[in-house]
Amino acid sequence: MIKCLLVEDQTLVRLGLANLLNLDSAIDIEAQAEDGLQAVALLAEHSFDIALLDMRMPNLDGLGVLQKMREKGDKTPVLIITTFEDCDVLVKALNLGARGYVLKNIELEELISAIKQVVAGERVLQSAVTDFLLKKQLSPQLCLTDKEQTVLQCLSLGMPNKVIAKKLDNSEGTIRNHVSQILAKLDVKDRTQAVIKAINQNLI
Repeated sequence: MIKCLLVEDQTLVRLGLANLLNLDSAIDIEAQAEDGLQAVALLAEHSFDIALLDMRMPNLDGLGVLQKMREKGDKTPVLIITTFEDCDVLVKALNLGARGYVLKNIELEELISAIKQVVAGERVLQSAVTDFLLKKQLSPQLCLTDKEQTVLQCLSLGMPNKVIAKKLDNSEGTIRNHVSQILAKLDVKDRTQAVIKAINQNLI
């Protein structure tokens, strides 16, 4: 019997998943948590074969749970159950030790199979999410808005925020926000790195 901890903040989703998974004779949803703090507490008190972890939760999100597990040396295998909107954090989650990820709309049989694979020590990377991640990684411009693309072009010309704001008829605060979003989306620390990466990947 595979002892599972199910971590999901949406009550109906959590209860529905638990009821469906418990129909399989090899799986036992032994405990449920509605946020990351409850999950960390349950992991400290009990031993599970696997944790099924949502990413977006109140109090402590999925990444926070994985970080706490790493700090405590908790080796419980983790399978992330996610949505496409969470793709940006999946790489971080895998780096923190998650064994794989599947989408919330996965078929029950596939989910059960994924659980068994992770418990057996395998990695599970659902192809639909992997394809989406690769597409974003290979084409970062897809995640930049038209306005961010324009601001990025201005950055490449060495324009300070004040000049960009005047050129685009925006406030400096708005331009600062756009620059912050560009740095985050391109995963760089400063404007210079953003321009270099943009040039290397033919974004400008």
